[in-house]
Amino acid sequence: MPTIYDPDGTYAAVTSENRLKTYAVSEAAAFHANEDEGKAYSVLVDITSATTDDDFFYLKNNDDDYLIITRIEGWCDDANQEIKVVLGGTGAGQFAAGDTLTPVNMLAGSGNVADVDCVQDATDLAVPGGSVVSLLKFPVTPLERVEFVFPEGIVVPKNQRLHLEAALAGLINLNIYFYFHS
Repeated sequence: MPTIYDPDGTYAAVTSENRLKTYAVSEAAAFHANEDEGKAYSVLVDITSATTDDDFFYLKNNDDDYLIITRIEGWCDDANQEIKVVLGGTGAGQFAAGDTLTPVNMLAGSGNVADVDCVQDATDLAVPGGSVVSLLKFPVTPLERVEFVFPEGIVVPKNQRLHLEAALAGLINLNIYFYFHS
């Protein structure tokens, strides 16, 4: 039977139930991606959508690693705003019409840059296809900050797209937090 040794060369400790005795430190995957790899980002969306049902935000992952969205927070000036999070769009829509957004690295001093196509636009980007994976419902009180957390993450593989569609016209301010992980 194989033997496992501790770093000091002695036999590894075993519990009374014949299980390897270990001590571990655990951390969230997003924290690890940020602190150890410098691969966590935030992007600020600040638009006033022109009409109802506008696709106002577009994100395409160009990286080999999965892009994982963990949280979206922000506020809107319209009471009862609903924003659809749509995953798997089949094209870029009016991508060229949008204003380019550059996600900011969450590790100060990191030179890493998110390999994404990312835009916002006040007019409809008209991104075709995809499936709604979440509906962000904002409070009836305008400008009230809300946070949407995705413990399982919204995963965007390489060459896949995510876009946001607002049900109502009006001011929308969001921070979208994501990291890359293989």
